[in-house]
Amino acid sequence: MSGQQGPLILLIETATDRCSVALVNGQSVLEVIHAEAPREHAAQLAVIIDELLNKYDSRREQLKAVAVSSGPGSYTGLRIGVSTAKGICYALGIPLIGIDTTLAMANAYLKGAAGLGQEFNLLPVIDARRMEVYGAVYDARLCVVEPLRAEVLHPLSFIESNDTPVVVFGDAAVKCLEVYAGNPRVTVNTDFEMNALGLHEFACARFADQKFEDLISFEPRYLKEFVTKRKGGVIETASSNPQPE
Repeated sequence: MSGQQGPLILLIETATDRCSVALVNGQSVLEVIHAEAPREHAAQLAVIIDELLNKYDSRREQLKAVAVSSGPGSYTGLRIGVSTAKGICYALGIPLIGIDTTLAMANAYLKGAAGLGQEFNLLPVIDARRMEVYGAVYDARLCVVEPLRAEVLHPLSFIESNDTPVVVFGDAAVKCLEVYAGNPRVTVNTDFEMNALGLHEFACARFADQKFEDLISFEPRYLKEFVTKRKGGVIETASSNPQPE
């Protein structure tokens, strides 16, 4: 794709079901690669990163930063994505950029949206346990309307304080079909699939502003605290919402 040239940035998305990576040069998208199967982050992330970087090997030394979806989302996926991004940054001596997953999802949705009208809000939802989701509401300019939080779904979840029509999407959208059924201002889209290009514009903006993460202290935004569980007589420490890759 054509566009304004700028820093070469690797984008990594592992917070949702199917991991993906992209290489961008300013506003130009060089390529995006999706994993072949969902929930195979551990097996496929390194493979698709190698495929992408090998294809543009002549430009590898020009890589200026790595941007990664920082959560919330799949516990395992976030851990793999962030640790991989950190490893690349350490090895190459380049900065790390973290982007909130729901913000990146809203951006990705807008890229493919059509026919939404002039006034609408976006509600990206990520599956948590049972009827709980992670979600946030953004307007069409991607400004926050309702802050990111975990919430057990009910008919007014995330929309109680605003009468603007809202589009719900994400891997928890199926859960929302019955919850929001009959509400004329809520549209639930179950076909959305996240990809790394949702991070694109934010990664470029934060690179320009030199807003980088600390490689030592940066951790994914799991949103929910870790808990200790006893299983078969063995104490395990895990996320309160551990999800499969």
